Amino acid sequence: MHLHTGLLTLCFGWAFAFYPNRECPDVGLSDLTDEDITRNAILTAVATFMEGNPLPGKPGFKPGELVDLVPLTPTSLFKAYFRADVSPNQFIQAIQNIVTGNDEVERLYAQQSDYHFHCEQITKSITLFQQYRDEIFTQIKVSKDKMDVNAYEKAQLKMGMALHILQKFYSNTNWVEMGKRTTYRHLVNASDPVFPIASSAIKTCKDCLPTESGSLNCSGNLLVDNLLTSGYKKLETCAAKPKGKCGHGGKYDETRLQSPTGGINKETANPELSPHSNLHDKAARLAENATVEFFIGPGFGFLDSLGPSVFRKFFNLQGYSLSFVIDTTSSMSDEINLVKTICINIIKKVMNSSDAPYNYVLVPFNDPSFGPAIVTHDVAYFQSQIGALTATGGDDCPEMSMNGLKLALANSEPRSNIFLFTDAGAKDVALLDEVMIQASSVETQIYPMLTGYCSASGDVVEDNEYMKLAKVTGQHYTRVQKGKLNSVLGITELALNSAPAVLVQVTERTKKLLFYVDETLRELSISVKKNNDVPFYFFLLTPGDTDKTRSRRKRAVTMDAKVSSLVNTTNYQVVKVQVTQPGQWAVEMSSLDTYTFEIAGKSLLDFSYKIMEEKNGYVLPIQGRPEKGAEYILSVAVEGDSGKLTLTRVIIFDETGKINKAYDVNKSTDSRGQLRVSVPVRFNLTSFTLGIAGKTESGSEFHRCKPHLIRTESISLKLSEGQKSTLTEGTSLNVLVIASNVGPDQTFTFNVKDELSLMRSFNPQSILIAQGQNVTLTATFEAPKPLSQQLSSLVTFTAKGGTSTNYLKSVITVVPEVKEIPDQDPPQYNITQLGDICKGKKKSVQVCKSHNWDLEFQAWDNISGVFVELGLPAAEIPPVYSLNCNDTIISGVSWASCQYSSDCCYPHVSLILTDATGNANLLDVDFRDSQKESWSSAPRIQSSVVLAVSLLSAIFY
Repeated sequence: MHLHTGLLTLCFGWAFAFYPNRECPDVGLSDLTDEDITRNAILTAVATFMEGNPLPGKPGFKPGELVDLVPLTPTSLFKAYFRADVSPNQFIQAIQNIVTGNDEVERLYAQQSDYHFHCEQITKSITLFQQYRDEIFTQIKVSKDKMDVNAYEKAQLKMGMALHILQKFYSNTNWVEMGKRTTYRHLVNASDPVFPIASSAIKTCKDCLPTESGSLNCSGNLLVDNLLTSGYKKLETCAAKPKGKCGHGGKYDETRLQSPTGGINKETANPELSPHSNLHDKAARLAENATVEFFIGPGFGFLDSLGPSVFRKFFNLQGYSLSFVIDTTSSMSDEINLVKTICINIIKKVMNSSDAPYNYVLVPFNDPSFGPAIVTHDVAYFQSQIGALTATGGDDCPEMSMNGLKLALANSEPRSNIFLFTDAGAKDVALLDEVMIQASSVETQIYPMLTGYCSASGDVVEDNEYMKLAKVTGQHYTRVQKGKLNSVLGITELALNSAPAVLVQVTERTKKLLFYVDETLRELSISVKKNNDVPFYFFLLTPGDTDKTRSRRKRAVTMDAKVSSLVNTTNYQVVKVQVTQPGQWAVEMSSLDTYTFEIAGKSLLDFSYKIMEEKNGYVLPIQGRPEKGAEYILSVAVEGDSGKLTLTRVIIFDETGKINKAYDVNKSTDSRGQLRVSVPVRFNLTSFTLGIAGKTESGSEFHRCKPHLIRTESISLKLSEGQKSTLTEGTSLNVLVIASNVGPDQTFTFNVKDELSLMRSFNPQSILIAQGQNVTLTATFEAPKPLSQQLSSLVTFTAKGGTSTNYLKSVITVVPEVKEIPDQDPPQYNITQLGDICKGKKKSVQVCKSHNWDLEFQAWDNISGVFVELGLPAAEIPPVYSLNCNDTIISGVSWASCQYSSDCCYPHVSLILTDATGNANLLDVDFRDSQKESWSSAPRIQSSVVLAVSLLSAIFY
């Protein structure tokens, strides 16, 4: 493995197949990566599903109407399907979780050849893939009615791991080289026929030819065109490249100069990296087609196996949840009826709009009880459940609000809106970090709405847990006097937006704020808040305006019908504005003071991001929160429906929304509708937000920012190098996690949770870590026994100190013990008669066609039937031949008695004998003699051999 000192490193050393993503500098413009293949396949599968499943009450689609969108992107697909501006953010999150799972294979299983179809581990790889698939399908079938957002996240991660194995078949085996132009269906559907595999006894490659430039020409280096093989590369599970076997190849393969030189990988279109680079596109397209089949293959794919409702849920196609977490303790008795009225009014306002939520979630909380969670699509039922709430109990002030939020997060769709109503602090405030991690990981927004506050000590805390929650999730913390909740009801309207886009979120001392509005925005919300109670008002200035559109304090009706007031209190005002003209706008305040501005709107022009790090020679998404001061790669992807977009800047904002660092870029949407850049970054702030700036096709400047706060931590958690994450039933596994502290000396408390309760112990539970030092957290997991099939558990490791908290998520997989040794014996054969009439000197075609040679043989297998087929290379003179076999069973053994006959213009044959599980033998007969002229000029498959009968053993699942 090569070591790197620069930030943007070459993706090599561990490179086994299609590269994970475009952040790897070795990836060329024409290369298709794991992420490209997975993303394109998911878009095709989902578009196909949407064509066949239009929204209730909406017209249907013609075949290809969605699949053939140009470009086909999440944004274009959602806009066409919903026939409205509906953000695909939840769908993008599902795709990203699957891609992350694909990446995790490179993090966890880089040294295991069966995850990559490496070193002719073809049968093991197929079995492994099918175990993953069966686990995912079975677990969802068994528990689909109980699965929460965390369970679906785990399923998406596991799906990505399975797809990694599936896709590697096409880059690392010789399927494409054999001329196959369709997918290997047996991979995704075990009932389809198997294909025979080259055994360890047969040579599969010859040396590649050196060129004048010093490189290798590997065209035609394969020696087999009727058996599966794959490339070898040194791994923990593959110590050396055997004699006569193909290598992986490419300049980062240390065995590439060992005979047979070169290799067969097709992972890129660069011949220096991929010896069969000319087949890269074909391999990638087949991998993409196979991934589509995995999802929507008729009768066996994910859709037909689990049904349309699970398919929608799995890909987050249904939209967001509208969730209410309501305090029902006796102190809320004066408020509960108003809260119920507010919630029901919100539901009525949104239920029939294009922005209607997918479902509704209600979680009441008290003390010490909380829940249960009520999740429904039935609006009438949901309203009745809200109406039935009463306020009682809860003797002391703080209540169980964090448990209520945890339950709501678990039952809400990703990227949802949760409204919290309470008049007290959280008794279970120790869960705050867990709630913030959970909310941040699914990008759900929490709106705390308080009519009072008290802590466990009875004191009012200024920077309380609800303020922290609102800040982390990028939303408003609202506190009003009892009985005044109606005055801030308009805040809820900000959440009911099917395509939310934030332009500005900043706190600063100013009298005038400038901002840009682009033509994709149809409406704006302008929110202004201040910490003191000094009355204020503001003017809204649009491009070219001479008159000022005013929004004044305590004014219910605005001067302009295009402006409506949503909130109007002493220190908080929100207006909604219809956009009539793009360009530079301004908010002019009535006086110089410190204000918090949030300017947002409805637009499909948005972005997503990934914070990435170097790992195993690749660039992969980080796990947990970034470490303060560490170097990362920030990848930004822009989504939009405004034609060709140009990204000009990637921006890091400090916690107040002021620019901390801006990176100048200049990149436009490509032919596939993608606009993505990556920049090297170092996060020196304790917390920050991200934003972008660019131009639309018409030249309008656009700005977007993500309102949720990203925290850096002094503590980091990483799996130990080479850590295993699979254990066999009845065994135990120690998982080592390295905790590193770059901050001040402090004591950290550790915790480990896994959903299947496989963890038996962990140590240490608490320890002092000095600055610059690290400790090893050891968690022991035990697999249950007996086990009928593979299962997995999502494990979360957390470390919490006085000033820093971080987490790490990983998947632990348990596999059943192999109780039966699979059939590994190939069919046997015995030649009973062989005619040698074709021996002699070369004759004319007319003469050689008038003479035939015969072969009679018996083949048998102790377990299953024997299948005999020809494996003939292309001939200049097509042979005239016949092959007939009679099958019989004698004493439980399957026998095939066969006769083969051919004219002497083709004096050689290769017969493949295969059993039901794919174990193969090769029977070769060749009368050509290099010392004499042969009967024909047909291409030779063996030289200097008068008669060759070779045994080929292989295992094929």
